[in-house]
Amino acid sequence: MKKFLIVTTIQPTVEAFLIPHIKMLEDLGYEIWIAANITEEPKEELKNNKWINISFSRNPFSFNSLKAVKEMKKLLEENKFEGVHFHTPVASFIGRYAAKTVKQKNILYTAHGFHFYKGAPLINWLVYYPLERLAARWTDKLITINEEDYKRANALTSSRTKVYKVNGVGLELEKYRDGDGKKIKKELQISEDETTVLIIGELNKNKNQLQMIKALEILKNKGEKIRGIFVGIGNQEKFLREETKKRGVKIDFLGFRKDIKDIIAAADIMASMSYREGLPRNVMEGMVQGKAFVATDIRGNKDVINNEVNGYLVPAGNEKATAESLYKLVKGNNRRQIEKNNEESSSKYSVKYILEQMKKIYGDEK
Repeated sequence: MKKFLIVTTIQPTVEAFLIPHIKMLEDLGYEIWIAANITEEPKEELKNNKWINISFSRNPFSFNSLKAVKEMKKLLEENKFEGVHFHTPVASFIGRYAAKTVKQKNILYTAHGFHFYKGAPLINWLVYYPLERLAARWTDKLITINEEDYKRANALTSSRTKVYKVNGVGLELEKYRDGDGKKIKKELQISEDETTVLIIGELNKNKNQLQMIKALEILKNKGEKIRGIFVGIGNQEKFLREETKKRGVKIDFLGFRKDIKDIIAAADIMASMSYREGLPRNVMEGMVQGKAFVATDIRGNKDVINNEVNGYLVPAGNEKATAESLYKLVKGNNRRQIEKNNEESSSKYSVKYILEQMKKIYGDEK
Protein backbone atom coordinates (compact mmCIF):
# COMPACT_ATOMS: atom_id res chain seq x y z
CA MET A 1 0.00 0.00 0.00
CA LYS A 2 1.23 3.52 -0.81
CA LYS A 3 2.32 5.49 2.25
CA PHE A 4 1.48 9.13 2.91
CA LEU A 5 2.93 11.24 5.75
CA ILE A 6 1.17 13.99 7.73
CA VAL A 7 3.46 16.28 9.77
CA THR A 8 2.53 18.79 12.49
CA THR A 9 4.49 20.36 15.34
CA ILE A 10 2.25 18.99 18.09
CA GLN A 11 -0.10 16.01 18.36
CA PRO A 12 -3.31 17.94 19.27
CA THR A 13 -3.32 19.70 15.88
CA VAL A 14 -3.86 16.36 14.16
CA GLU A 15 -6.57 15.23 16.55
CA ALA A 16 -8.46 18.52 16.56
CA PHE A 17 -8.49 19.33 12.85
CA LEU A 18 -7.14 16.61 10.57
CA ILE A 19 -9.00 13.37 11.33
CA PRO A 20 -11.47 13.78 8.40
CA HIS A 21 -8.56 14.56 6.09
CA ILE A 22 -6.73 11.42 7.21
CA LYS A 23 -9.85 9.28 6.69
CA MET A 24 -10.26 10.76 3.20
CA LEU A 25 -6.66 9.85 2.28
CA GLU A 26 -7.23 6.35 3.62
CA ASP A 27 -10.30 6.06 1.40
CA LEU A 28 -8.05 7.02 -1.51
CA GLY A 29 -5.92 3.96 -0.74
CA TYR A 30 -3.07 5.41 1.36
CA GLU A 31 -1.51 4.07 4.53
CA ILE A 32 -1.26 7.18 6.71
CA TRP A 33 1.77 7.89 8.89
CA ILE A 34 1.76 10.82 11.32
CA ALA A 35 4.85 12.67 12.59
CA ALA A 36 4.54 15.09 15.52
CA ASN A 37 5.71 15.77 19.04
CA ILE A 38 3.67 13.01 20.70
CA THR A 39 2.67 13.54 24.31
CA GLU A 40 -0.06 10.94 24.92
CA GLU A 41 -1.92 7.99 23.48
CA PRO A 42 -3.61 8.90 20.16
CA LYS A 43 -7.37 9.15 19.93
CA GLU A 44 -9.16 5.87 19.34
CA GLU A 45 -9.89 6.62 15.66
CA LEU A 46 -6.17 7.21 15.00
CA LYS A 47 -4.66 4.29 16.92
CA ASN A 48 -4.29 2.17 13.80
CA ASN A 49 -2.17 4.82 12.11
CA LYS A 50 1.60 4.76 12.38
CA TRP A 51 2.76 7.53 14.75
CA ILE A 52 6.36 8.77 14.75
CA ASN A 53 7.63 11.02 17.53
CA ILE A 54 9.69 13.98 16.29
CA SER A 55 11.42 16.41 18.69
CA PHE A 56 9.60 19.47 17.38
CA SER A 57 9.36 22.56 19.57
CA ARG A 58 6.96 25.45 19.06
CA ASN A 59 10.01 27.72 19.37
CA PRO A 60 11.73 27.72 15.96
CA PHE A 61 15.07 28.59 17.59
CA SER A 62 15.06 25.71 20.06
CA PHE A 63 18.09 23.38 20.14
CA ASN A 64 15.56 20.58 19.55
CA SER A 65 15.21 21.82 15.97
CA LEU A 66 18.56 20.29 14.98
CA LYS A 67 17.49 16.98 16.47
CA ALA A 68 14.15 17.22 14.69
CA VAL A 69 15.88 17.75 11.32
CA LYS A 70 17.91 14.55 11.84
CA GLU A 71 14.82 12.60 12.90
CA MET A 72 12.82 13.82 9.89
CA LYS A 73 15.65 12.98 7.46
CA LYS A 74 15.90 9.48 8.94
CA LEU A 75 12.14 8.96 8.69
CA LEU A 76 12.02 10.10 5.05
CA GLU A 77 15.12 8.13 4.04
CA GLU A 78 13.88 4.88 5.55
CA ASN A 79 10.38 5.11 4.07
CA LYS A 80 9.21 5.74 0.56
CA PHE A 81 6.31 8.15 1.00
CA GLU A 82 4.07 8.92 -1.94
CA GLY A 83 3.70 12.43 -0.51
CA VAL A 84 4.18 14.50 2.64
CA HIS A 85 1.74 17.15 3.87
CA PHE A 86 3.10 19.66 6.39
CA HIS A 87 1.05 21.79 8.80
CA THR A 88 2.09 24.41 11.41
CA PRO A 89 5.06 26.75 10.80
CA VAL A 90 7.91 25.12 12.77
CA ALA A 91 7.30 21.54 11.64
CA SER A 92 6.73 22.79 8.10
CA PHE A 93 10.03 24.64 7.82
CA ILE A 94 12.13 21.94 9.50
CA GLY A 95 10.31 19.17 7.68
CA ARG A 96 10.50 20.77 4.26
CA TYR A 97 14.23 21.34 4.73
CA ALA A 98 14.72 17.67 5.63
CA ALA A 99 12.53 16.62 2.69
CA LYS A 100 14.60 18.74 0.32
CA THR A 101 17.88 17.17 1.47
CA VAL A 102 16.60 13.63 0.78
CA LYS A 103 14.90 14.63 -2.50
CA GLN A 104 11.39 13.75 -1.29
CA LYS A 105 8.76 14.25 -3.98
CA ASN A 106 5.20 15.62 -3.70
CA ILE A 107 5.67 18.05 -0.80
CA LEU A 108 2.54 19.91 0.36
CA TYR A 109 2.23 22.65 2.96
CA THR A 110 -0.93 24.23 4.39
CA ALA A 111 -0.28 27.72 5.76
CA HIS A 112 -2.90 28.22 8.48
CA GLY A 113 -2.12 31.96 8.53
CA PHE A 114 1.31 33.40 7.72
CA HIS A 115 2.96 35.16 10.67
CA PHE A 116 3.71 38.08 8.34
CA TYR A 117 0.62 39.99 7.27
CA LYS A 118 -0.64 43.51 6.79
CA GLY A 119 -0.08 45.29 10.08
CA ALA A 120 2.16 42.56 11.57
CA PRO A 121 5.10 43.59 13.79
CA LEU A 122 8.32 44.27 11.89
CA ILE A 123 10.05 41.39 13.66
CA ASN A 124 7.55 38.97 12.08
CA TRP A 125 8.49 40.21 8.62
CA LEU A 126 12.21 40.05 9.40
CA VAL A 127 12.04 36.49 10.76
CA TYR A 128 9.18 34.63 9.13
CA TYR A 129 8.99 36.13 5.63
CA PRO A 130 12.55 35.10 4.61
CA LEU A 131 11.99 31.61 6.06
CA GLU A 132 8.74 31.09 4.15
CA ARG A 133 10.26 32.50 0.97
CA LEU A 134 13.15 30.05 1.29
CA ALA A 135 10.94 27.07 2.18
CA ALA A 136 8.64 27.80 -0.77
CA ARG A 137 11.48 26.62 -3.02
CA TRP A 138 11.16 23.19 -1.44
CA THR A 139 7.37 23.02 -1.79
CA ASP A 140 5.33 21.55 -4.64
CA LYS A 141 1.87 22.64 -3.44
CA LEU A 142 1.22 25.51 -1.03
CA ILE A 143 -2.31 25.74 0.35
CA THR A 144 -3.58 28.98 1.89
CA ILE A 145 -6.82 29.68 3.73
CA ASN A 146 -7.47 33.38 3.15
CA GLU A 147 -7.19 35.88 0.30
CA GLU A 148 -4.30 37.94 1.70
CA ASP A 149 -2.13 34.87 2.23
CA TYR A 150 -3.08 33.52 -1.20
CA LYS A 151 -1.86 36.69 -2.90
CA ARG A 152 1.25 36.78 -0.73
CA ALA A 153 2.04 33.14 -1.49
CA ASN A 154 1.82 33.76 -5.22
CA ALA A 155 4.28 36.63 -4.82
CA LEU A 156 6.87 34.73 -2.78
CA THR A 157 6.85 31.36 -4.56
CA SER A 158 8.79 30.25 -7.60
CA SER A 159 7.45 28.58 -10.73
CA ARG A 160 7.99 25.22 -9.03
CA THR A 161 5.19 25.80 -6.51
CA LYS A 162 1.46 25.63 -7.18
CA VAL A 163 -0.60 27.84 -4.87
CA TYR A 164 -4.19 27.09 -3.83
CA LYS A 165 -6.81 28.62 -1.54
CA VAL A 166 -9.34 26.59 0.46
CA ASN A 167 -11.72 27.67 3.23
CA GLY A 168 -9.79 26.16 6.15
CA VAL A 169 -9.77 22.52 7.20
CA GLY A 170 -13.56 22.28 7.24
CA LEU A 171 -16.29 22.00 9.86
CA GLU A 172 -18.50 19.02 10.59
CA LEU A 173 -21.59 21.20 10.44
CA GLU A 174 -23.87 18.77 12.27
CA LYS A 175 -21.68 19.11 15.38
CA TYR A 176 -22.57 22.79 15.69
CA ARG A 177 -26.30 22.73 14.88
CA ASP A 178 -29.23 22.45 17.28
CA GLY A 179 -27.55 23.53 20.50
CA ASP A 180 -29.41 23.59 23.81
CA GLY A 181 -29.32 27.31 24.55
CA LYS A 182 -31.94 27.04 27.30
CA LYS A 183 -29.62 24.87 29.36
CA ILE A 184 -26.83 27.48 29.23
CA LYS A 185 -29.19 30.38 29.94
CA LYS A 186 -30.41 28.54 33.03
CA GLU A 187 -26.84 27.78 34.12
CA LEU A 188 -25.76 31.42 33.75
CA GLN A 189 -29.09 32.85 34.92
CA ILE A 190 -29.47 34.98 31.81
CA SER A 191 -32.65 37.03 31.97
CA GLU A 192 -34.98 37.58 29.02
CA ASP A 193 -34.13 41.28 28.78
CA GLU A 194 -30.34 40.73 28.59
CA THR A 195 -28.42 40.62 25.31
CA THR A 196 -25.45 38.23 25.29
CA VAL A 197 -22.24 38.59 23.26
CA LEU A 198 -20.06 35.50 22.94
CA ILE A 199 -16.32 35.30 22.21
CA ILE A 200 -14.66 31.88 21.85
CA GLY A 201 -10.87 31.75 21.95
CA GLU A 202 -7.75 31.63 24.06
CA LEU A 203 -7.54 34.48 26.57
CA ASN A 204 -4.43 36.14 25.20
CA LYS A 205 -3.28 39.47 23.79
CA ASN A 206 -3.86 38.49 20.17
CA LYS A 207 -7.51 37.55 20.77
CA ASN A 208 -7.92 41.04 22.25
CA GLN A 209 -10.94 40.42 24.49
CA LEU A 210 -10.15 43.77 26.17
CA GLN A 211 -11.69 45.58 23.19
CA MET A 212 -15.01 43.89 23.90
CA ILE A 213 -14.81 44.70 27.62
CA LYS A 214 -14.35 48.39 26.76
CA ALA A 215 -17.22 48.28 24.25
CA LEU A 216 -19.53 46.70 26.82
CA GLU A 217 -18.62 49.49 29.24
CA ILE A 218 -19.73 52.08 26.66
CA LEU A 219 -23.05 50.29 26.18
CA LYS A 220 -23.53 49.87 29.93
CA ASN A 221 -23.11 53.62 30.36
CA LYS A 222 -25.86 54.09 27.76
CA GLY A 223 -28.18 51.98 29.86
CA GLU A 224 -28.07 48.82 27.73
CA LYS A 225 -28.49 45.46 29.47
CA ILE A 226 -25.76 43.54 27.68
CA ARG A 227 -23.30 40.96 29.01
CA GLY A 228 -20.34 39.06 27.64
CA ILE A 229 -19.58 35.36 27.61
CA PHE A 230 -15.89 34.41 27.21
CA VAL A 231 -15.03 30.78 26.48
CA GLY A 232 -11.37 29.83 26.73
CA ILE A 233 -8.35 29.84 29.01
CA GLY A 234 -5.07 31.73 28.75
CA ASN A 235 -2.46 33.93 30.34
CA GLN A 236 -4.65 37.05 30.14
CA GLU A 237 -7.48 35.68 32.27
CA LYS A 238 -6.49 37.42 35.52
CA PHE A 239 -5.98 40.74 33.72
CA LEU A 240 -9.31 40.47 31.87
CA ARG A 241 -11.18 39.62 35.06
CA GLU A 242 -9.64 42.66 36.74
CA GLU A 243 -10.64 44.92 33.82
CA THR A 244 -14.16 43.51 33.92
CA LYS A 245 -14.49 44.34 37.62
CA LYS A 246 -12.88 47.78 37.24
CA ARG A 247 -15.22 48.78 34.41
CA GLY A 248 -18.32 47.39 36.09
CA VAL A 249 -19.43 45.19 33.20
CA LYS A 250 -20.97 41.74 33.38
CA ILE A 251 -18.95 38.92 31.79
CA ASP A 252 -19.11 35.18 32.37
CA PHE A 253 -15.69 33.51 32.12
CA LEU A 254 -16.50 29.89 31.30
CA GLY A 255 -12.99 28.52 30.79
CA PHE A 256 -12.53 25.44 28.61
CA ARG A 257 -15.85 23.93 27.53
CA LYS A 258 -16.90 21.00 25.38
CA ASP A 259 -20.55 22.06 25.00
CA ILE A 260 -19.71 24.76 22.45
CA LYS A 261 -22.82 24.33 20.31
CA ASP A 262 -25.03 24.84 23.38
CA ILE A 263 -23.15 28.00 24.36
CA ILE A 264 -23.44 29.32 20.79
CA ALA A 265 -27.19 28.64 20.89
CA ALA A 266 -27.48 30.72 24.06
CA ALA A 267 -25.73 33.75 22.51
CA ASP A 268 -27.57 36.58 20.78
CA ILE A 269 -24.46 37.93 19.03
CA MET A 270 -20.93 36.60 18.53
CA ALA A 271 -17.66 38.47 18.19
CA SER A 272 -14.00 38.15 17.24
CA MET A 273 -11.69 40.95 18.37
CA SER A 274 -8.41 39.39 17.19
CA TYR A 275 -5.42 41.26 15.82
CA ARG A 276 -4.41 38.23 13.73
CA GLU A 277 -6.32 35.27 12.28
CA GLY A 278 -5.78 32.70 9.57
CA LEU A 279 -9.42 31.79 9.01
CA PRO A 280 -11.40 32.10 12.27
CA ARG A 281 -12.96 28.77 13.18
CA ASN A 282 -15.06 30.30 15.95
CA VAL A 283 -16.73 32.61 13.41
CA MET A 284 -17.53 29.71 11.11
CA GLU A 285 -18.92 27.70 14.03
CA GLY A 286 -21.26 30.55 14.88
CA MET A 287 -22.36 30.93 11.28
CA VAL A 288 -23.70 27.37 11.28
CA GLN A 289 -26.35 28.49 13.80
CA GLY A 290 -26.89 31.75 11.95
CA LYS A 291 -25.35 34.07 14.51
CA ALA A 292 -24.67 37.72 13.66
CA PHE A 293 -21.08 38.87 14.18
CA VAL A 294 -19.02 41.89 15.11
CA ALA A 295 -15.41 41.25 14.12
CA THR A 296 -12.20 43.16 13.65
CA ASP A 297 -11.39 44.17 10.08
CA ILE A 298 -8.35 41.92 9.67
CA ARG A 299 -7.12 39.12 7.43
CA GLY A 300 -9.23 36.02 8.03
CA ASN A 301 -12.17 37.77 9.64
CA LYS A 302 -12.91 39.76 6.50
CA ASP A 303 -12.66 36.58 4.43
CA VAL A 304 -15.67 35.26 6.35
CA ILE A 305 -17.54 38.43 7.29
CA ASN A 306 -18.92 40.63 4.52
CA ASN A 307 -19.53 43.97 6.23
CA GLU A 308 -23.24 44.72 6.78
CA VAL A 309 -24.20 41.50 4.97
CA ASN A 310 -23.41 38.88 7.59
CA GLY A 311 -22.02 41.08 10.34
CA TYR A 312 -20.04 44.22 11.03
CA LEU A 313 -16.30 44.77 10.65
CA VAL A 314 -14.61 47.23 12.99
CA PRO A 315 -11.02 48.45 13.36
CA ALA A 316 -8.87 46.49 15.80
CA GLY A 317 -8.45 48.56 18.95
CA ASN A 318 -11.55 50.70 18.36
CA GLU A 319 -13.99 50.02 21.18
CA LYS A 320 -16.26 52.90 20.14
CA ALA A 321 -16.89 51.39 16.69
CA THR A 322 -17.37 47.99 18.35
CA ALA A 323 -20.02 49.41 20.69
CA GLU A 324 -21.78 51.16 17.80
CA SER A 325 -21.93 47.94 15.76
CA LEU A 326 -23.25 45.96 18.72
CA TYR A 327 -25.88 48.64 19.25
CA LYS A 328 -26.99 48.34 15.60
CA LEU A 329 -27.50 44.60 16.04
CA VAL A 330 -29.38 45.07 19.32
CA LYS A 331 -31.63 47.93 18.17
CA GLY A 332 -31.63 47.70 14.38
CA ASN A 333 -33.97 45.78 12.10
CA ASN A 334 -31.38 43.98 9.96
CA ARG A 335 -30.14 41.39 12.46
CA ARG A 336 -32.58 38.69 11.32
CA GLN A 337 -31.43 39.08 7.69
CA ILE A 338 -27.79 38.92 8.78
CA GLU A 339 -28.51 35.72 10.72
CA LYS A 340 -30.23 34.18 7.70
CA ASN A 341 -27.32 35.14 5.43
CA ASN A 342 -24.85 33.47 7.78
CA GLU A 343 -26.78 30.23 8.07
CA GLU A 344 -27.11 29.98 4.30
CA SER A 345 -23.43 30.68 3.61
CA SER A 346 -22.01 28.30 6.24
CA SER A 347 -22.11 25.32 3.85
CA LYS A 348 -19.00 26.51 2.00
CA TYR A 349 -17.01 25.82 5.18
CA SER A 350 -18.29 22.27 5.59
CA VAL A 351 -15.69 19.53 5.85
CA LYS A 352 -17.41 17.68 3.00
CA TYR A 353 -16.89 20.64 0.68
CA ILE A 354 -13.29 21.18 1.83
CA LEU A 355 -12.39 17.50 1.35
CA GLU A 356 -13.63 17.63 -2.24
CA GLN A 357 -11.27 20.56 -2.81
CA MET A 358 -8.40 18.67 -1.16
CA LYS A 359 -8.98 15.59 -3.32
CA LYS A 360 -8.48 17.75 -6.40
CA ILE A 361 -5.31 19.26 -4.95
CA TYR A 362 -3.85 15.86 -4.06
CA GLY A 363 -4.66 14.64 -7.55
CA ASP A 364 -3.37 17.74 -9.34
CA GLU A 365 -0.28 16.72 -11.26
CA LYS A 366 2.83 18.88 -11.17
